Amino acid sequence: MIETAYVEIKCARELYATNRKYRVFINDHFVGSLKRRQKMTIEVPAGTHKLFATNDASDTETLELSVQEGDRVSYQLKGCRDKSLSFTKILAI
Repeated sequence: MIETAYVEIKCARELYATNRKYRVFINDHFVGSLKRRQKMTIEVPAGTHKLFATNDASDTETLELSVQEGDRVSYQLKGCRDKSLSFTKILAI
């Protein structure tokens, strides 16, 4: 049986980015697209993974994350007016 974990990505509610689409990749494999206010949950095997996103103007820094079986980690994906993109970890309460 494969040990799985979950990576949740929430797209920020940027008012100026109503038509932007962000493409999300894990380990260089396309896993889906997000628009403003959307979210996705990706099932991954336990271990170390590389996460990044891109749009037509820029890319995020590649984020290396390690997850164990049953983990659920959340990140917010946000673009800025200067066309930069970034992931911010959302801490569990």
